Amino acid sequence: MSSVLVKFSPLFLRILPSKLPRKRMLCDSQFTSFIFLDLETTGLKNPRGITELSMIAVEREHIIESSATKTVPRLLDKFTTSVRPTKAIELDASTISRISEGDLERKKEFDIELGRIVKSFIIRQPQPVCLVAHNGDSFDFKILVSHLQAVGTTLPGTVHASDSVKAFRKQHKEAENGRNNEEVVGEDVNRRGKRNCSLKHLYSTYVGEEIVDAHSAEADAFALLKLVVHKPEILIYLEDEARRLYPQEEEIARDPEEPQMCVEEKSASQVQNANSPPLKKGRTT
Repeated sequence: MSSVLVKFSPLFLRILPSKLPRKRMLCDSQFTSFIFLDLETTGLKNPRGITELSMIAVEREHIIESSATKTVPRLLDKFTTSVRPTKAIELDASTISRISEGDLERKKEFDIELGRIVKSFIIRQPQPVCLVAHNGDSFDFKILVSHLQAVGTTLPGTVHASDSVKAFRKQHKEAENGRNNEEVVGEDVNRRGKRNCSLKHLYSTYVGEEIVDAHSAEADAFALLKLVVHKPEILIYLEDEARRLYPQEEEIARDPEEPQMCVEEKSASQVQNANSPPLKKGRTT
């Protein structure tokens, strides 16, 4: 009787742990690249202006490879810039972000040139690409889109966006319902009785450290990347939550169980104002 020897690559074996949840495996994906995004802004009042923008791009395959050693991938594309807003920076926002109007006095506004640079950075990554931001649906994505639209810049349909808060909440809910064997993060809950999904709490729980230079755009974007490297199974949930950044017809529906964003989950400079226009979504293909 003849036997067949099946060979598995080291990469495949590394992404086949017993704890992988649900129907899909980490090797299944609709995205080639992820861009971790964070903004600092002028505060609570609309329209909010960007004071600092950071994007860190990495290929999905490199995240999975690096997760085996819990080290950040060697190849990262980074873009960070400060922006002079067209409105005053509120005191609370300035205190938290440590950015003052005087600091930005000689910086340029979010103009056509910056819009083109942002677009160029995004589209030069291997497509399709997914932007990831913590509380992105309530904050970062709609602010970025509004600034791009104001200077006549749009992005192609291969660009999607996913809110990491929603991804972690969905993963925690499935874990609590016993659908997988993942350990649910801590017992901490926020003031509304919801499990604490602040970036600070998730980072300290899974990475085991405090975020260095928190509330600077680049530090928070890098912390989110490092969090995903330490918990790569969250990629499945990020992809489930992904929506087109530039929609076609439908609007993003707020999770009925999701409370209004609070200071615990985003700094005071980034709390969603109830009067903000909703971010729209389109179906993934």
